[in-house]
Amino acid sequence: MIYVGTGVASAAGHGIEPALIDPRLRVDWARPDWQGLGFSYWPSYDRIPEQARAAYLSWLAGTRDQPVQIGYVFLYFYGLERRALTDLGISATDPELELIVAEVNRLLAIYGPASSSFDGYASSFLNLLSAVKAVHEPISPPDHHAAKRSWEIPLTVRIGLGRFVAAGRPIPASWALSLVRTHPEAYLRTPAKRCPDEFDALFKLRYCAKYGDGMVVAAPKATVSVTYRPASAGFRGQIHHRLEAIPDITGLAGPINKLREIAGMCTDELDAYSRFVGRHPESKGSPRAVGLLPADLVAGGSSASIGQVRDWVQEHIAKGPSVVSFDDLVELWSPGHAAKLVKADAVSIASLVEKFGAGVEPDVRFGAATPKPGSTAVLFPQSPGAPAAPSPGYSAAATLVHLTAVVAAADGSVSPEERAQVADHIETVLGLNEFERSRLNAHLLWLTAGKPALGGMKRRLEALTAAQRASIGRLLVDVAAADGQVTPDEITTLTKVYRLLCLDEADVYRTVHALASGDAGPPTVRPAEHEKRWSIPAAPTIDDIESPVVAVRLDPEIVAARLAETATVTALLADIFTDDEPETDSASHPAAEASVVDDADVVPIEGLDGAHSALAHRLRSQSSWDRSEAGEIAASLGLPLLDGALDRINEAALDLCGDPLVEGDDPLEINHYAVEELFQ
Repeated sequence: MIYVGTGVASAAGHGIEPALIDPRLRVDWARPDWQGLGFSYWPSYDRIPEQARAAYLSWLAGTRDQPVQIGYVFLYFYGLERRALTDLGISATDPELELIVAEVNRLLAIYGPASSSFDGYASSFLNLLSAVKAVHEPISPPDHHAAKRSWEIPLTVRIGLGRFVAAGRPIPASWALSLVRTHPEAYLRTPAKRCPDEFDALFKLRYCAKYGDGMVVAAPKATVSVTYRPASAGFRGQIHHRLEAIPDITGLAGPINKLREIAGMCTDELDAYSRFVGRHPESKGSPRAVGLLPADLVAGGSSASIGQVRDWVQEHIAKGPSVVSFDDLVELWSPGHAAKLVKADAVSIASLVEKFGAGVEPDVRFGAATPKPGSTAVLFPQSPGAPAAPSPGYSAAATLVHLTAVVAAADGSVSPEERAQVADHIETVLGLNEFERSRLNAHLLWLTAGKPALGGMKRRLEALTAAQRASIGRLLVDVAAADGQVTPDEITTLTKVYRLLCLDEADVYRTVHALASGDAGPPTVRPAEHEKRWSIPAAPTIDDIESPVVAVRLDPEIVAARLAETATVTALLADIFTDDEPETDSASHPAAEASVVDDADVVPIEGLDGAHSALAHRLRSQSSWDRSEAGEIAASLGLPLLDGALDRINEAALDLCGDPLVEGDDPLEINHYAVEELFQ
């Protein structure tokens, strides 16, 4: 792989070929110059000192891998460039090219790490030869994980895409991924870089879901132009070559914008997983981490631990909702987990079981408290598409079910009639959809599997009017009476709930008496109808209230009629538990104070647009921020996705000063070292 001879002109035809070894020239074998002290920036064998020729020829005669001044490696590389580009031709398919590619790859592995200059030239040369090969032979997308980031799209990608476009064929997902991975204007966020395998798999799924076999792009007039800057001075500048048969779509805005949109969706979906892996790299691939991945990336269960969780969950939901030990679920999620669970842990567990077609109750995302060690849980079948947050109607229904479960379980057990009544009520309550009805039934099973308590209810009931509280109290009596009797334990619990509702405890007895006596209560008043009068029952005395209570037998028809009226109560609850935007005093709110910064005074930060620069300036005004406050500031600047905005800012900060500006999750901590560097 060397040139030996005399009088061979350079590739450009001016002067002698730099790589030519002229045997007539003197060689000082006694004093080989291994340091290359006599080398110029553009070495040529005929112009280097005779001591340098001795070192160079000795290196060539050996294994060509020993430590040597990089100029000697370049001199050898010049000959490989000439052979491939001039003698064989840039569009040639000669088998000798494979030998040259193998040799340059070998040299690159040996000398590239120590010389960025050689690394750049050799890599560019290999890209060129790969592209030339791609014009004629079947090719696969390049390994973009191994490729170095560049401001130019690799020729192989441009040619591969162009071949599909020229043939009028859709662009496959793997090639679309190559374009978005290598396009300098793709602006991929941190999840795509920190979790490349997960991002690639998810991108292909979302791309195929939107475009099927792939996007079809109309061929533009522009064709792929090959530009190569040789290392050898013998070429006298760049080489330009146009591939007239290969359209170049990389300059079109439409395709890359569509792919950026898909990439943005994917990084949003991977954001929670990425942040967890960033904090706990040793847990990557564990059930605890996998629970944060999108469901369609987990379905297969690539590891034994994931398969174990999947089998355990699906075994328990095979016949419907199932009561399980929450400790067993935690052990599968994070073996040996000893720390007390926090809300984020409970969310992760709920997210994990969702990947295998199940929901869990209690679920903190739906208003439940974080489960404690030793507690129970309910797994239930859940179809894809179930919401991950409660609607106002669901919140109201859950409150109502909690109260009814407390009363229904007061006698130590829940009768089939009571369960059936509550379940039937759930089916129609507040117009809930199938997902919400399924979850609410599981919530009821969880409540009745343990001993439901009234904790946390008082605050939620304080907003009710007196009339609404009375309606709920009456409904709870109806539920207690659903099995045809009201026991002393149920009477005791009802009086406690009435106190919680700020109702007269004596009304419990009046309502039960009305059900027992057949007195369904006064009808709606209508003018001019006086056929029947209704008497108000006498208030019970203290002796009546404190005397032993026996089970009251009830008229089932009256109970059924009363239960049919409960839709009114649930409609009231739907209004009560609808979240309203709270009014805040903007003058005293930290986010509002920060927004006083005048955008006109914001100095742009290199690598960031105006909105992201303004957010960075505002965040530096405090040492830490509540996540919600920072989110409000970002939204006011037209950046609704806080995590995405922080990733962009941190990427710019890392490029400029080597430190992220914002650290932590909630609260967000501002790195004062980065502040000093970015805003000096």
